[in-house]
Amino acid sequence: MSRTTEGETAAGATTPGRQALARHEQILSALDLAGRVEVGELSESLGVAEETIRRDLRVLEEAGQLRRAHGGAIAAADPVTDPTFITDPEPSAHPVATLAARLLPATGVIFLDSGPIAEALAALVPDDAAVQLVTPSIPVALIASRNSALVVYNLGGTVDPADDSQSGQWARESLEHIRIDVAFITVTGLTSDGHLLAANPKAAIVKSAAIAAAERVVLIADHDRLASVGLVKFARLADLDHLVVDDRTSEAVLALAADAGVPVLIAPTLEQTVEPHQHEPNDPHLTDPNATNLSLENPSPAHQKA
Repeated sequence: MSRTTEGETAAGATTPGRQALARHEQILSALDLAGRVEVGELSESLGVAEETIRRDLRVLEEAGQLRRAHGGAIAAADPVTDPTFITDPEPSAHPVATLAARLLPATGVIFLDSGPIAEALAALVPDDAAVQLVTPSIPVALIASRNSALVVYNLGGTVDPADDSQSGQWARESLEHIRIDVAFITVTGLTSDGHLLAANPKAAIVKSAAIAAAERVVLIADHDRLASVGLVKFARLADLDHLVVDDRTSEAVLALAADAGVPVLIAPTLEQTVEPHQHEPNDPHLTDPNATNLSLENPSPAHQKA
């Protein structure tokens, strides 16, 4: 005796029922509002199992209405064929990026990783010919290249449809010949002993190569990224010069950073006029509320290159 689940006929053809169609409408509405939806949050808000949400996302992706990404889904628009869908993010919606912009150098070479925070930071890079930006991310390159004077280099390589980042041998070999002044790195997780995690081996190789090529390294992440689980270890907190996070980051993460000797900048997640909290008050550059670009000539002791 065969069994069928909601929306599936005995012949195996998928035809969403009324409940599934109602969920699909709610998922697409949430996606329109936020630009991204998470499986866990949808499961809780719609009162169904996470596997049901994953099935819904598969159906919607097959219909061309969204693209599944790590832990959820993003808009279906393709940044290559439809770059107009990428808009300069509002600073208040990306507090970590806004605060990380204080660490942008006035001159030199910047590596900017992939992901929503990196994309928001790309919109804040100064439009100056004295700055060059290197990135494995197609959306980051498109956003940054709207600045006419800024020189933007896209690494190339195999494109990951989850976040439109590029990786593989081409990207890695390109980084081996590049000198980077400041690398802004993103993660998909952090272990309890301070290892940074990437989603897959190819992404880990690119991130490791960027760190090796950089004079200074800044990790940009909000609390949910630091609580997520990645597949591959590619560096340790002790390899960083700064950690920029939001004010919902756990005390456990802040303690790990303190043990590793990494200065932490904490961005407020709510719209308010208070100054961002600073976990390491020793750096005079980070105490100036009017600073937009900080001098990065003197690396901190926490980042020692072999």
